[in-house]
Amino acid sequence: MIDPQALVTDEELGALIGVGARHIRRMAEQGTLERVERGRFELGASIKALIDNAAGDGSELNKQRVRKLKAEADRVELELARARGEVALISEFEAVQVARNTLIRTRVMEVPRRVTLTLLGMKDETRFKQVLAEELRLALTAVATAELDVKPPIEIDGEDE
Repeated sequence: MIDPQALVTDEELGALIGVGARHIRRMAEQGTLERVERGRFELGASIKALIDNAAGDGSELNKQRVRKLKAEADRVELELARARGEVALISEFEAVQVARNTLIRTRVMEVPRRVTLTLLGMKDETRFKQVLAEELRLALTAVATAELDVKPPIEIDGEDE
C-alpha cells in the first residue's frame, strides 16, 4: 500500500503525473504545491493539490490570480466597448433620461393651450377625442424625433465622475 504521507522529490512527483521536475518546481513557486522540505513534497497532499488544480479548484493563490486576470480582462473589454461607443456611464444615461422626461412633460403640457380654441364648443365627442389624440400624438412624435442637447459629465484627472 502507498503511504499518502510519504515524501517524494520533484522528479518523482513529476514522473508520476507525466511532467518534468521543472514544472513541479514552478507549481510549487506558484503556490499550487506545498514543499515540506527542500525539494520534497508529501505525496498524498500533492496529488490532491494537482487534482484540484486540474479541476479548477487550485490553491487560493491561483484563484486570486485568476480573479485578478479576469478583472483586468473585463476592465480592458469595458474600455474598448466604451471607446467604440457601445456603453455609457450611468451619469450620461441619467442625464439623457432627465432631458427626455423634461421634454415629454413640456410637450404634453402644451397640448391644452394648443387645442383649447379648437375644442371649445365642440359637441361631437368622437371628433373631440380625435383632435385631442392627434395633438398628443404630435407632441410625443416631436419628443421621439428631438435631438437632445445633453452636456457630457465633467472629467477630473482623466476619470469620469
